[in-house]
Amino acid sequence: MSVKFMENENEPRSFVTSSTLDFLQNNVYNITDLTRSNKLTEILEKFSSEMTEEVFIVQNAKNKDAKGVFLDLEFFQELLKYKEVFDQSLDTVLLEEADARKNEEATLSLTDIFDDDEIDFDQLLKEIGD
Repeated sequence: MSVKFMENENEPRSFVTSSTLDFLQNNVYNITDLTRSNKLTEILEKFSSEMTEEVFIVQNAKNKDAKGVFLDLEFFQELLKYKEVFDQSLDTVLLEEADARKNEEATLSLTDIFDDDEIDFDQLLKEIGD
């Protein structure tokens, strides 16, 4: 079962399921909840016996931007490996495409490319220098 929340007509509708509510109730904590109870120890104990994909979110009630995630170290390492494989695959595809196009005539000038708001020429030069 899911519930639709009506939002601004320009934004997509959100769906909340019972499993979403269960997650929010059982896996999202305020930093005060962790410091005034044994909850942090309980979370770490869940990670001690075997790898788990369980995720916990911790946030600061006074600053909603101050939030983080607790997850099993082995699970995190696995996720990093997936990311590395994905990044390497993307690099390989881009290099293959660049190699396939290297002898084609360019249809855009560098000025046209850097006029696009998404590319900051000064930032690019700075990053190349680093």
